[in-house]
Amino acid sequence: MSQSLQEWILGLPGVTQAPHRFGGTEFQVHGLEFMHSHGSSYLDIRLSLEDQARVLKEGRAEPHRFAPQGGWVTFRIRGDGDVEKAKEIIRLAYDNAEKKMKAHSARRGAGQTSLV
Repeated sequence: MSQSLQEWILGLPGVTQAPHRFGGTEFQVHGLEFMHSHGSSYLDIRLSLEDQARVLKEGRAEPHRFAPQGGWVTFRIRGDGDVEKAKEIIRLAYDNAEKKMKAHSARRGAGQTSLV
């Protein structure tokens, strides 16, 4: 993955990076993985099931090699022109993960009771 794409991803609010359990670099928003990279050209991106179906139908990404269920797609960067296309799909994944984590936090907060 290019340095500029990595910097763009890390510039999204709340995003952190960590080593991925199968190699490469994992990107999380508020602790939830929304994508990871393997080398300079393979991006595995987790979308909502609706976004996954649309992106695959439009030919903007490929089914994930090992986990096509659950919204995962693979995007391959083959040239400089692919970076902007990757950003569009990454943004979908980021927005979905952020919504999930906000909903999770709201549920946790609503379930807590005061001891006072």
